[in-house]
Amino acid sequence: MTDLIWSFSPWLAFLPASRLLPLPAAVCLAFAAAAAVLARAARRRRARMLDVAGPCYFAALGLALAIAHPAHTEIWSRYAQLGSHLVLTALIFGSILAGHPFTGPYARNSTPPELWHTRQFRNANRRISAIWGLAFILGDISLALAGSASSRQVLLRVIVPFGTLYLAYRYTQNQQAKTTRTTASPQQAPA
Repeated sequence: MTDLIWSFSPWLAFLPASRLLPLPAAVCLAFAAAAAVLARAARRRRARMLDVAGPCYFAALGLALAIAHPAHTEIWSRYAQLGSHLVLTALIFGSILAGHPFTGPYARNSTPPELWHTRQFRNANRRISAIWGLAFILGDISLALAGSASSRQVLLRVIVPFGTLYLAYRYTQNQQAKTTRTTASPQQAPA
């Protein structure tokens, strides 16, 4: 689970940074964080989809901001969080559709290799990834509403998006614990 948190950290940092800092500064901060996450993953020989997507997305967003007319940055700022959220939603559901749910590589860290190719392992990762995708969809809706509203910004930009991600994280932890209990041998099972 630690690697999953690391992979999401640049994206999670961008959500509040894009509201508290000028958008170009928030993008630079997120890019630096994403580059550090990718470097960490590469050193450990565990670079995953989200680790690679982070620097690519924030570099592209930074380039788009550099090209955009400065008068349009207000609109960009209102919807920047939504844009990053939508990209993550697309990556998550794309990974499921491609038959390689994004949670699979993270789950392999705590699952014996002999279980990696079982139907149970694949189905569990598909389910867990779908829950993450659902959490991002709810966050997408909330952030879209926040971009078009002037009130309830804390609720729409912080509580709903982070709350749904927290629920997805807890679901992942519960599924991981459940899988660990069901795959433990009788000698390793708790008394």
